Order: sequence, then structure tokens, then C-alpha cells
Amino acid sequence: MTLQMPSSRENVLQNENFFTRVWFKYLENVYKSIRGGTDIKLGGLLNVNTTSASNSGVGQTDLIDYTLKANSLSATGDILEIEAWGVYAANANNKTVTLEFGSQTILTTGAIAANAGSWRIKARIVRTSATAQEIIAEIISSNTSVSDSTTRTAGTQTLSDDNIIKCTATGGATDDITQYALLINLYPNT
Repeated sequence: MTLQMPSSRENVLQNENFFTRVWFKYLENVYKSIRGGTDIKLGGLLNVNTTSASNSGVGQTDLIDYTLKANSLSATGDILEIEAWGVYAANANNKTVTLEFGSQTILTTGAIAANAGSWRIKARIVRTSATAQEIIAEIISSNTSVSDSTTRTAGTQTLSDDNIIKCTATGGATDDITQYALLINLYPNT
């Protein structure tokens, strides 16, 4: 394969898409030359959201969410890692925290009387096909009434569609549960 460096004289401000496309293709070809024709797969941090969100009233409230774009998990073995954390209010109300991927709940605490304390959820989603995933999720908490637990789920989301990842909260009053962060990482199977 002969590699020819693109011109750097293209006016980026007038034709940014063309410039980016040409240089990306060039770098992809350099990578393929080094790796023997292997396609480039970009991964790493997809999203960090630290805008806190709390439940409202006694119904289920969406907290922080992220839309995983269609085909983000494009090959079998691609891994999506999710991490979320927050706190329980200092009261005796029942509280429920869930983590959802697309239309599936992949972790729920169930109704617990967590009186103060922090919580953290970690999950890994592994693509096994275009419409199936192997999912493991765990929650740990500093509150002794919350049992640390791990849940395995057989995912059934269509990965050629956008899928929303979100935490939800249900409490006995507003601000019973606050989420402080949601981090999403992608690890392509290279």
C-alpha cells in the first residue's frame, strides 16, 4: 500500500468535513499498514455527566441519562462500561435506584429504607450479536441496610438503534435520591 500524505493547505474553516475525512482516512491507512490491514476502532470515554439530578415526588424519576448511538457496539465482543453514583437522603423513606439499558432494567435495589449513605453502580455490557448482550451490573453502598449485589442480565437490545442508558429513582419524597455522575466507556474488540 502506498501512502500519500494529504495536503495541509486545504482551508479547514471553509471545508472542515472534507479536511477531517481526508486526514482520518490517511491515518487509518497508516494504522492498517502497521497492523496488517486491521480496521481502526476508536474507544475510550464516551460521556461524563456530573450535573446532579434528584427524584421528584413519590413516582419514578429519570435521573442522569445518555443516548448510546446506533451501532456504537458494532462488533461481537465490544464492551460498554457504565459507572454511576449518588447518595440517599437521611430519612427512613423507602428508596429504589435502577439502572436501565434501552428497554431493560439491568439493576434495581428494590425498595429499601436507606437512611443516608452513598451508592455506586458499575455495569459491563458485552455485545454477543446485533440483538443480544451479556450484562453484569453491581451496586455497592456505604449504607448498611443496602446489600451489595450483582445482577446478570441477558440483554435483548437492538444495537442498530439508539439505546438510552439511565438511572431512575423512586422515593417517598422529593430529593430522597440524588445521582451525581454517569460515566460511559467503550472498549472495542480489536
